[in-house]
Amino acid sequence: MGKLRFFLFLIAMSSSAAFGTTTRLKDLVRVRGVRSNFVNGFGLIVGLKATGDSKKSLTTNKMIANMLTRMGMKTREGDVVAGNMAAVLVTGELPPFARIGDVFDVKVSAIGDARSLAGGTLILTTLHAGNSEVFAVAQGSVVVGQASGSGPQVLTVARVPQGASVEREFQPSIANNGELILSLLRPDFTTASRIAEVINTKLKGFYANPKDVGSVEVLMPPEFQGRLVEFIAELEAMRVEDDTKAVVVVNERTGTVVMGASVIVAPVAIAHGDLTIKIGAKGGKADKSPPKSVVAVGGATVGDLLETLNSLGVKPADLVGILQSLHASGAINAELRFI
Repeated sequence: MGKLRFFLFLIAMSSSAAFGTTTRLKDLVRVRGVRSNFVNGFGLIVGLKATGDSKKSLTTNKMIANMLTRMGMKTREGDVVAGNMAAVLVTGELPPFARIGDVFDVKVSAIGDARSLAGGTLILTTLHAGNSEVFAVAQGSVVVGQASGSGPQVLTVARVPQGASVEREFQPSIANNGELILSLLRPDFTTASRIAEVINTKLKGFYANPKDVGSVEVLMPPEFQGRLVEFIAELEAMRVEDDTKAVVVVNERTGTVVMGASVIVAPVAIAHGDLTIKIGAKGGKADKSPPKSVVAVGGATVGDLLETLNSLGVKPADLVGILQSLHASGAINAELRFI
């Protein structure tokens, strides 16, 4: 196949500290307590074209008989043939601060032996939270989407767009005694300390305290009492210099390497097969004459090393072996992850 240019080199811009940039506090933390809640319930889909559960599905037969009985038609399980109906599990996420009448999407998944949910209609289904209380009801037309990836379309899992309506409000508590807790999306001691420093500087007082690696406690100043939304908006707009760990991510199948700009390699010599690499040496042209190729890499970053290896046509398997050896020797000041 000749020389295969397998290597895709990406500098991960996530290392904001290395570039001297700042990130909105809104993108670094979430306010503890502001979260969605999972709801679910068992329902029936009707109107299927002989693709629903078979008569062997006892659960579906019971559900249909109970439904018809509640509607005033006394029915026994043996009187039901469920070919055009299917029993499903209805799942969804109740948004935080959702009000009565707000709508959201739900997913329906067949629990019997139905072959397809396409064209069906979900009949009224109550949705329960983890405490078994009803928070929403769902009903509507079922939309079957494409399966992700290659292969046939999945017909036994579908969605009901805007099919659920909130019947009971859930109001999370986010400020106890005037105190907020900011949870870091990527826990880091340095970032937590910087967040507290920025908040105290902007508010001109000692209001923020880094509690641990993943959270910062913030007291509301007197001038923001009773103005919680405005205070949180003020915090979210603040900009903080984010700090991230040095990480090198390697995809062994494709030879793709993703790294931050702060990843460096200590001066070291590598002997790999017929190739000898000297990192930290003064730049010079590679000597590719047999029996050995000696390459001097003048730069001190993993990027310089990989760019050189790519120019020599090194295979992905050899690249992985070299990076693993460098990491084991302590020559790379970063965490090595393989996917």
